[in-house]
Amino acid sequence: MKILYVFSAGPYSNARGQEGLDAMLMGANFDLEVAALFLHDGVFQLKSGQDANGSELKEFTKTYMALSDFGINDIYVHDQSLVARGLDQDKLMINTKMLDGKAISDLIKQHDRVFVF
Repeated sequence: MKILYVFSAGPYSNARGQEGLDAMLMGANFDLEVAALFLHDGVFQLKSGQDANGSELKEFTKTYMALSDFGINDIYVHDQSLVARGLDQDKLMINTKMLDGKAISDLIKQHDRVFVF
């Protein structure tokens, strides 16, 4: 089964990022084919130098650097979401594949389930 996890919220504004990361790691643990897509403010989850200070949430974003250890290698970011937030791939903590809107639509169609966080 192919599962796509979509992250659309910033990392420390609410618990959605942590919950999505936990769900993604669980899916990989059950040998599901897992991919992740970061768009809108979700691209900030991958920004280098994250800091949870001032948040009631624990720091979790460094875990993204270990995704390949769990067999999660298909990490995508929306190109326009990066541009709109003044980011580029060099400012992200892990390697990603950039997609435009059409490619995102195709990506979603390739997966059996899509979970949005």
